[in-house]
Parts: sequence; structure tokens; C-alpha cells
Amino acid sequence: MIREWASGLYTFLGNAFGTLFSYLGSLFGGLFEGLKELLVTLFTPVMQLIAAIFYFLYKLGVLLVLVIEILFRFVFFFVYVMKGLFVTLIGLSYSGKTAVLPPRYQEVFTNIQPALDFIQMDKIAVLCLWAVWVFIGVALIKIVGARD
Repeated sequence: MIREWASGLYTFLGNAFGTLFSYLGSLFGGLFEGLKELLVTLFTPVMQLIAAIFYFLYKLGVLLVLVIEILFRFVFFFVYVMKGLFVTLIGLSYSGKTAVLPPRYQEVFTNIQPALDFIQMDKIAVLCLWAVWVFIGVALIKIVGARD
């Protein structure tokens, strides 16, 4: 009899605590689900603002890198044009030797040098080359110094 009573009490308490904990679990689950929804609703605009700020900083960095790259390429181009101009100006002191030119032009000038020597036009060719570089240098200075 005590055994049956204890077994019944054990079953009753087991079912009661199971039902109680199930009810408390669903209650707290609903509470935490509502709290989670509230926090998500509140912090979504803040997180989007933070994401927008970081995206803006990223794009600003990309723009800065592109501007630096363009400036570097412009300076690189300008330095090589000025180098070519000064090499041409130095080449004006004609000593009878073959002109020293940038590698791209040297092959062509080496091939036409004998023909120019034969008809004595080598000095004119050097002067024309000098004039081309001067015009390019003046045009670049005008472009750089142009104001609206």
C-alpha cells in the first residue's frame, strides 16, 4: 500500500514538475523570444548605421588609393617626358657620334643614321627630334598650368 502510494506520488510529482517546467519553459521561451525581437528591432538601425560608416570608410580608402595611383602615374609620365626632353637637349651638342636616344627610338635612329650621314641630314634629324621634345614639354606645361 505504501509502495503504491509512493509510486502514485512519484508519478504525480513527476507529471506536475514536468508540466510546470514545460509551462515555465514555454513562458520564458516566449519572453526571451519577445526580448530578442525587441532588441533586434532596436539595434537593426544602429547596426545598419555602423555598416554604412564602415562601407563609407572602405570606399574612401579605395578612392584615396586610386587618387594616389593616378598621381603617381602622372608624375611618372611627367618625369619620363622631362627626362626625354633633357636627353634630347644634351644630344644637341653634336660630336659626330650616333645620337643616344631612349631605347624605343634608338633602333629606328640607328637604322636611318647611315642614310642621313650620306646626304648630311643627321644634324637636321637631331634638331627635329629636339623640336618634338620641346613642343611636347611646352604642351605638358600648358596642360599642368591650365586654369579654368
